[in-house]
Amino acid sequence: MTSASSALSASGRWAGRAASLLLLFLLAGADALARRPGRWKLRRIARSDEVRRKRERAERELRARAEEIGRSGPWGPPLRTTLVDTCSRGGGRNHFDRNAPEQPALSCMLRLHLYFVVDGPAPPDVPASVARGELLSWDAPGDHAGAEIPEPRPRRKAVLGTCASDPADVTLSALRQRPGTLVAWALTERYHTVPARRRAR
Repeated sequence: MTSASSALSASGRWAGRAASLLLLFLLAGADALARRPGRWKLRRIARSDEVRRKRERAERELRARAEEIGRSGPWGPPLRTTLVDTCSRGGGRNHFDRNAPEQPALSCMLRLHLYFVVDGPAPPDVPASVARGELLSWDAPGDHAGAEIPEPRPRRKAVLGTCASDPADVTLSALRQRPGTLVAWALTERYHTVPARRRAR
């Protein structure tokens, strides 16, 4: 066999293996999509009485924590609160990394954002006040948009998402007109998940 024919044979074997792997990934992806609950079904779950009760309980817990921060935190009651409720569809199993954890079919989360305006260019050190799972952020110095805390909103492709502020007519832009630094204190609670369905053995 000549070197040219040997190279062609090796190239053919490599192409065959590549095609087999591609077909395997396509079949695995199609199988995963077939076993994932449909969007309409996930939306029905997110609107069910069971999930609604969990959502209401999670909201009560977040608002109780917000009241605690308003009473004992460093800046008093927040000037605005925003509650974001998001139920998102997960990606299932990662077929490219078998060791990666499988994402749930549906994950529902509440985020309560508390907004303050504090003196000075940055908030003081408050690690004793911020509990685990909470996040403190603030406007960075500068005029560019990337330096500012964004208005919260549900994920764009959420199965179910709502966003409500109190007071409803107070924007973050309006709060920035006050002297000081805009600070956001975010509280998060994951209140419901639907595990990805596994193939029966």
